[in-house]
Amino acid sequence: MLESMRNHAQSWLAKLILGGVALSFVLWGIGDYFFGGKVQPVASINGKPISSTDFYRAYERQLGAYRAMLGKQFSKQLINRLHVKENTLQTMINRDIMLDVANNLGLAAPEAVLLSTVRNNPSFQSAGKFDPKRYQILTRNMGFGSEQDYENDLRLNIMVDALQKAITGSARASEPEIRGRFNHDYEQRVLAAIVVDPASQLNKVTVSDEAAKAWYEAHKNSYMSPLKIKVDAVEINPRKLAAEMSVDEADIRAAYDKRKAEFLQPEQRKASHILIKVAKSASDKERQAARRKIESIQARLKAGETFAALAKKFSDDKATASKGGELGWFKSGVMAPEFNQAVFAMDKGGVSDIVETAFGYHLIHLEDVRPAHQASYDEVKARLKDELLQARANDEAYKLSQDLDDALGMEDSLKAAAASLDLKVSSTGFISRRDAEVTPLLTDAEVRNKAFSTRPGQPVEIIETNDGRFIAVEVLERKEPATLPYEQVAAKVKASARLDAANKKARQLADAIRASKGKSLDELAQQYGQAKYISKPVRSNGVGDQASWLSRDILNKAFMTPAGSWLNSSLSVPQGYAAVRVEKVIAPSEEEFKKQRETIAAQVRKAKGEARFARWMASVRKRYDIVTNAEALARY
Repeated sequence: MLESMRNHAQSWLAKLILGGVALSFVLWGIGDYFFGGKVQPVASINGKPISSTDFYRAYERQLGAYRAMLGKQFSKQLINRLHVKENTLQTMINRDIMLDVANNLGLAAPEAVLLSTVRNNPSFQSAGKFDPKRYQILTRNMGFGSEQDYENDLRLNIMVDALQKAITGSARASEPEIRGRFNHDYEQRVLAAIVVDPASQLNKVTVSDEAAKAWYEAHKNSYMSPLKIKVDAVEINPRKLAAEMSVDEADIRAAYDKRKAEFLQPEQRKASHILIKVAKSASDKERQAARRKIESIQARLKAGETFAALAKKFSDDKATASKGGELGWFKSGVMAPEFNQAVFAMDKGGVSDIVETAFGYHLIHLEDVRPAHQASYDEVKARLKDELLQARANDEAYKLSQDLDDALGMEDSLKAAAASLDLKVSSTGFISRRDAEVTPLLTDAEVRNKAFSTRPGQPVEIIETNDGRFIAVEVLERKEPATLPYEQVAAKVKASARLDAANKKARQLADAIRASKGKSLDELAQQYGQAKYISKPVRSNGVGDQASWLSRDILNKAFMTPAGSWLNSSLSVPQGYAAVRVEKVIAPSEEEFKKQRETIAAQVRKAKGEARFARWMASVRKRYDIVTNAEALARY
């Protein structure tokens, strides 16, 4: 299509249009052409503007970071939900205010600190050393006009960081604060629960027609017909093209001669081993014990016991022990260096002396040897033929996709464009997303998503799938979701209304259990016919018991509830509605406190420092006149 556009750009009409656009740029300027006058700043601080250009650069850097972090999950919708645009602007405002404060305080970034920051940044290094060329390329990629521009920006950031660290670093942690944080984080509790399963209440509720219709009216959005589309689709499949192609014997022979070195099979050896593991942190005593154990196994081998039987009985390599220590075939360089050296110095059928590697002590039995071997032309001919055919088919498929793209630029429909290239068009009736999952040419998720997000009349895109096909889909018609009539969904409505009533009843029952007095958990579980759960000792962060009923909500409330008391509300868990009681509170030990004290103190100082900085930033912002331009921001 791009080639077609280039060709058509030579026409008198295109020249006239382009001439008009160029003239408007000359008369009004590019910014005025798009924005209809003077380009407005996105914000100002005491009348000093944050320009659209500066904001655009900062925002693009943020988007680049999110793209790198999120990969295929990156989308404009997600960026909007995360408020990246707004957060970027507020960060810029805070930075400018902090720079003003830093300048007023006389703070500066020493040249030595700037140089060290640049040279020690791993992003600017190659093979562990500062790489000037890499530095130049990456600073350009970050949107800076030169290295000097980057360094000027970095100098300001160092000043801002110094100011922020001065404020956050001034926080101190008192002993009661450290102890309180430790108790909160390391205290354990044993929780008990009776969980009412809503399914157990279904036979106790009924839903009248009137109640069902009322439910339907209140939940109409739950009873919508699916979005449906009618499409034409074209597939260019390299595998199908390859089936219609042929390749000359001479081409296969030429490929073999060119790639002959690829078909040299190195020597391979088949071995078994017995491993007695030794941890890297093992003491001399532990190493000596492991050595004595492997020596005793070696003695039993020499006495006539079979290698496989001893491997099954004693080897610490559980993945191979059950197979008599068998490692299978491998070439040189695959195993640990000491192991490799021993195996490739042995004779077939032999057993090595004790070999020490990073994993521990080994005894090795060399079972068989495959000498190095040059695969003949006949051995690899079929493989080479398939590869040549597939490569040619891939090239042909790509060329066809480009031809189809060009044809789409000249024709008014996919069907017409496909006809000009003698490509087959597949058509569907109205199909939903679920139908599309089993519809030929729409089984690929990316193709399907594109089809269901496209409206009739929009340009046709050609998508290359992960398996190398090219698929073009044109949406001909689209039926938007609509509320289904009650009569059509009555059974589903009644089931939903009944389940909702059962859920409410289950919650009421859980509330009744919490209100019970003078009965044990076992008695309550038996009385109400519901399941009882007891947790292991668990910390507030969930460490200690990963049971599915121990939700974050339950843990949060449980660690604010005294021992012997019920939580103040019944909570939803995967199994139903839980009435939860704190059975026991286990205080952390003094020994654990001594062990964790420094870590906890650092956490307290960090949290207090961040809170102090947030308060300081909020108070400083009040002294500045900050104006944001929502209209200018909306353009991005």
